[in-house]
Amino acid sequence: KGLCQDKRNTVFVVSGKERHSIAHTLGDISNLGLSAEHGMFISWPTSRITHKRRWETLVSETDRTWRSLAVTIMEVYTSRTHGSYIEETEMKVLWQYRDADTEFGSLQAKELEDHLAKYLRSFPVDILHGGMKEGGYVEVRPKGVNKGVLAMKVLKRMQELADFCLVLGDDHCDEPMLSVMRQIGRRVIDNRRVQNGEDPLPDMPATIQLVDVSSCDNSVSPEMETFTVTVGKKPSAAANYLHDVDEVQELLESLAKISARGQKFYSSIDLATSYSAPLSASEQNLAASMPEDSSGGMWRSMSMSQIAQKTKMSSPPGNIRPLNEYLGLRTIEDSTEDNGDEDEDEDGVFF
Repeated sequence: KGLCQDKRNTVFVVSGKERHSIAHTLGDISNLGLSAEHGMFISWPTSRITHKRRWETLVSETDRTWRSLAVTIMEVYTSRTHGSYIEETEMKVLWQYRDADTEFGSLQAKELEDHLAKYLRSFPVDILHGGMKEGGYVEVRPKGVNKGVLAMKVLKRMQELADFCLVLGDDHCDEPMLSVMRQIGRRVIDNRRVQNGEDPLPDMPATIQLVDVSSCDNSVSPEMETFTVTVGKKPSAAANYLHDVDEVQELLESLAKISARGQKFYSSIDLATSYSAPLSASEQNLAASMPEDSSGGMWRSMSMSQIAQKTKMSSPPGNIRPLNEYLGLRTIEDSTEDNGDEDEDEDGVFF
């Protein structure tokens, strides 16, 4: 709620749950955007919350005949796989085998996936096999529906250029969103480097599925800072990670404090002090270097990207503290190298 109260923020919760479920839980929060069923249904942020949210669809679904065919095929596998069952929502049809024998369920799921692909190839649908760590499911949904497409739609709908993007996810279904936003952020950085006569950054990891994000160029600031974060240390399209939900909550509470202080004054090191950490000499110098308004307080309009620029300009050469450190984020690549001798986390593998 604190983040949504700041008019400079655009906050979205993107869920795989059905819209009645997410609306029941979060629908009464003003200025909060909601998206249900992995981006299929969108309720845009509004300050006027009524008893019923207004929704629109990400893609038009004109042909629904595939649903009955998919259910018929799934019923065959349900009858011969003890513990499996079929779920239907407004958008998708799923065959769940989380309660079935793990090995047999996995074999049946692969066979079902091939069977569906054969008989639904003429329909505009995507077939996904996911959630293997928790037991797994096979899902059929309209083509072109994922959280990455939703993220691009939200960016292009914003009234002002985005100058700071923080994207968090913990599930394989979040990977398209993390991938798209990381590529948008990388595109902004590459454009800056070209303008400054610098060489482009190295290629992105081969595990990231490249998509065309150029349509978002006019929706983002040339100085935009982007942070993609997965929850739990695991292979991901995200560049950073937080260990668990507690760290996510701590981060969001810190950002909410920064927004709340905007009504009075705040400094560029508020993120650091929110964690009650002692200030280093460079941080004290940074605070002293920030511009003041007529009342002696810091300018309340300072954005996150401006904070990042001030951090770079006021830190001694070779001693720059990246903004992701202020946010408490860890880099996946660095953690992989530093913990090569540790046992692999039990958190799932690639959203």
